[in-house]
Amino acid sequence: MPIYEYYCSGCHGVFEQLRRLRDANEVAPCPECDADGTRVLSTDLQIFTMRDGYPRRLPDRGTYWHLGKEVGAPVQGAVQPGDHPELVYEKYGPPAPPTIEEREAFEEKVERRLEHEVESIASGRPPIRDTYAEHEASKFTKRLAGTRDRQRLARRRAPNNQMTPRARSGKHGKDPDPQS
Repeated sequence: MPIYEYYCSGCHGVFEQLRRLRDANEVAPCPECDADGTRVLSTDLQIFTMRDGYPRRLPDRGTYWHLGKEVGAPVQGAVQPGDHPELVYEKYGPPAPPTIEEREAFEEKVERRLEHEVESIASGRPPIRDTYAEHEASKFTKRLAGTRDRQRLARRRAPNNQMTPRARSGKHGKDPDPQS
């Protein structure tokens, strides 16, 4: 049998009582003044449900929680312990642009792979598909494209960043030395 809370309007007190489920909404006698007490809903009540195998607090906004931070989806795939793909950017910052050495190493890998494929086709056997190398190449090209986009945006914003301090100071468009 569950415990329910009741409010007594006679003595303005809140009391608990162990009652059957079917009797929960009926009035209960107050233990202090013997007046009728009406049932109140507990404020510390937390209702949970399960969605996608995770406990969800109701009302549900359709988001998930990862170490106290709200995220859009649960962790899927391999990540560092304690990390979430949506929170990596704010934790570590944007990925660094590839260095010249990394670009040259990538180009060498691509050239070797193409040479291997040409040799395989010339010998009459199909080339072996290396899915790991393809995955690493796609990660590198995405990193390269992402940093290129960020650099392009920074170049577009550069003139605005140069003008902002003068505009904020109030000296924009004024004579720099009014005494001379």
